[in-house]
Amino acid sequence: MAVERELFLEIMASFPSGVGIVATLEGDEPRGLTTTALSSVSADPPLLLVCVDVTSRTLPSLLERRGFVVNFLRSRRDELARLFASKTEHKFDAVPWRPSPAGLPVLHEDAVAWAECTTEREFEAGDHLIVVGRVEAGAALRPDEPPLLYYRRRWVEWTPRPES
Repeated sequence: MAVERELFLEIMASFPSGVGIVATLEGDEPRGLTTTALSSVSADPPLLLVCVDVTSRTLPSLLERRGFVVNFLRSRRDELARLFASKTEHKFDAVPWRPSPAGLPVLHEDAVAWAECTTEREFEAGDHLIVVGRVEAGAALRPDEPPLLYYRRRWVEWTPRPES
């Protein structure tokens, strides 16, 4: 028997997660969503996964385009994360971005790194779809800057220990 939803959410909130904005295009129109459900899968070939709620307004564009960029957010970008987690219609109106090699939205001012992916496969998993992407391009933009984290349902900053 599975645990109740609230207990499951509390358990998962106990694990800090990086925050990413998954971005794609619908025609020429950028679309995007916030996720903390992302992970590397394989180094050879380079694969990562993102989990997308099946009710997401971005999901149809993601499935049709078969390509996306994961923008790994830098610290203090929680307002941006909230915007892309919302149901707001035109999320990119005031957000600067540059096209990746495939023309997809890279949030160059707001990310510590980005990875452009082509969709390899999708898996249904409860109320989410797991999308596995092959990393075709990317960059670590700010290797010395900390990322935005989500922990216990709050945006937090990671402070590395000084090297000993």
